[in-house]
Amino acid sequence: MNATRTKRALRLCLWGLLPGLLLLIGAISKPTPPAVAEGAAAVTGVTAVTNPTDDAPLCRFGVNVTNNINATDLSPLRVGWYMNFGADANPPRPNGIEYMPAIRFLPDTSAQGYTYAPSGADLLDVIASNPGAKWLISNEPDSPFQDNLEPVVYARAYHELYYLIKGHDPTAKIIIGSIVQATPVRLLYLDRVLISYHAQYNDTLPTDGWSIHNYILNEVSCDYDPSNCWGADIPPGIEWPYGEVWGIRDNDRVDIFIERITRFRQWLANRGYTGQPIYLTEYSVLMPADFIDEDGNAFPPARVNAFMAGTYNYMLAATDPILGDPNDGYRLVQQWAWFSTTEDVYNGSLFNRDTYTLTEIGNFFAGYTASLNNEVDFYPSRISAGPPLPFSQGEPVTTTLHARIANSGNLATPITTTVRFYDAHPQNGGIQIGAEQIVSLSGCGDNQDVTVVWSNIPPGAYDVYVQVAVDTGEINTDNNIAAGRILIGTEITFLPTIRRSLP
Repeated sequence: MNATRTKRALRLCLWGLLPGLLLLIGAISKPTPPAVAEGAAAVTGVTAVTNPTDDAPLCRFGVNVTNNINATDLSPLRVGWYMNFGADANPPRPNGIEYMPAIRFLPDTSAQGYTYAPSGADLLDVIASNPGAKWLISNEPDSPFQDNLEPVVYARAYHELYYLIKGHDPTAKIIIGSIVQATPVRLLYLDRVLISYHAQYNDTLPTDGWSIHNYILNEVSCDYDPSNCWGADIPPGIEWPYGEVWGIRDNDRVDIFIERITRFRQWLANRGYTGQPIYLTEYSVLMPADFIDEDGNAFPPARVNAFMAGTYNYMLAATDPILGDPNDGYRLVQQWAWFSTTEDVYNGSLFNRDTYTLTEIGNFFAGYTASLNNEVDFYPSRISAGPPLPFSQGEPVTTTLHARIANSGNLATPITTTVRFYDAHPQNGGIQIGAEQIVSLSGCGDNQDVTVVWSNIPPGAYDVYVQVAVDTGEINTDNNIAAGRILIGTEITFLPTIRRSLP
């Protein structure tokens, strides 16, 4: 929720009451760990870029900054990243934390249907000064009170910004979103974005991850029922009279929060985006502290803190071996941001707007993160060969081996380690292939691909092992080695491809 656009949204957010509907909660399965070899050998070779301390920034925890960030001391919160609903060329990075720029849109009557900021030379400056950044393409395009783009327009806008930013910084990560909440009517909005993208560009929408918000708000069209259209309304271009209908009391329901995450993960899998990162870039309890719900209860800090703890506990633990991110221990959510630092029109402020001291909610946040241990967890999440696929007519061949190395720990500070390839298990006489490789990764599913050239290989099937050096601070030393089967074939069979249709 952008602080500069709050007045109309607040009027709608706090207008009207209706009993909530109860949603079923999807079960979360225990994760299957990445493939490992029995008796994995521990090796040395890890070096920290810095020496993480007990109060080191945590990559999972972020904040929505609604003030001059230099006026607030974020270090007690241990946050590892922030976004400020814009894109700055020289953003402050207190304690070296990550900054996620956001492109903002406005609908217009031009042929393309939108304008955006920053643009032109200003945008190129931001790209150049934030190499490798995660870019949020829009803030709530599905909201009539925020970027407000119909699906066909958002698909067009996303396409332009994806290729513009990637063209100037191939290391940039482009993140689609962020919808207000993962409800059926808003997933229909995203379905129409995917369909429109394919219709306009004859291609599947490319993305490096998905951003959502997770507010629990009423969805009633003001054209349909102006007396009860508080909350999120209906997305532009969708003709539903209402979506999910909730009461004020439901604004801090952890069970609904959880259901939204599992629903969105399943939606991604059903549309071919299984395992991609999810960034929950904005959420909190919006109802002001003195606002009274249908049961006669207000929203004091204790109630907000209980919601914060429940959602943090869930996101730190929730995994699924099918739906989760394979580069992050199959977790369902990789990073999240609390709204906000100082916005006091809504609830949830972490700092006093005038003194910039921690509020009761801010102190609870700081106490929660202070209780968390530093974690590092390196492992190979993927092993492959080629392209092209290795093929022989009987003679020895040369191929390129690839491994994706991931870190599912929780530190924002990158840690450097070494990676080695072997032609058999290193404990059973395996010979190292090529030189050792160096990776430097923060946590939260950060990953890097490494390669070596493997020469003079006769035809046959081989188990290639990849070993990541073990850090003394690792939480799981059983997954630092993995094997992948590489086939040097002598025959090729071409098969037709059948692709799943768009929703």
